[in-house]
Amino acid sequence: MATTICGWCGVTTHMAIVTDVIDVPRQGSSYTYVYMAAFRCSNERCARLSVGRTYRDKPYGMTKEMREDKNIQWEPAQIRRPDFPDVPPQIGATASEAHACLSIGAHRGAVALARAVVEATAKHNGITGGNIVGKIDRMHQDGLIREITREVAHEIRHGGNEVAHGDLADEPMPPEDAEAIVEFMDAILQEVFQGPARMRDLQQRRLERKQRNAE
Repeated sequence: MATTICGWCGVTTHMAIVTDVIDVPRQGSSYTYVYMAAFRCSNERCARLSVGRTYRDKPYGMTKEMREDKNIQWEPAQIRRPDFPDVPPQIGATASEAHACLSIGAHRGAVALARAVVEATAKHNGITGGNIVGKIDRMHQDGLIREITREVAHEIRHGGNEVAHGDLADEPMPPEDAEAIVEFMDAILQEVFQGPARMRDLQQRRLERKQRNAE
């Protein structure tokens, strides 16, 4: 069995090969051999099929070799959809979708959604007038974000603008830049929503302990 994170259920699982290994057309690959097979997730709540693909410079001798291959690429790919507790549902869902785009290599989509999250965060806090530049600066003026976070938010804005207004013939955004932008988006949500919510929870628990001790 091959061990991976199932792209359907998101659980680390064993993938049991359920079909013969087939040799597929190379389609311009620099490798001499390309093989595919169907695998079944061993998670009983899932049990769905995924396709495993591997590229080799020498032929397989038997199905067992693919079952033990450490370099299998999976379809569907592992899709990361983190939860964002204490973030307004629509904003949290959009942020989660940005991560999903990033996990499948849809970098432009991830960056565009991160920009949307920043603007939606401002609107949720009553900052609705003007363009996104003004909204970000207003969040800083209102004490919602620190100066460094304001700069981070503008970097997300620049990335989103590059995606929205750039020429598709231009050099594409590097994956590491898209990853940084999504991480910055997470930091903004932490500062505006999640951090304050955790602080309030901590304060509430402290007050409850104080009250119990006084009884």
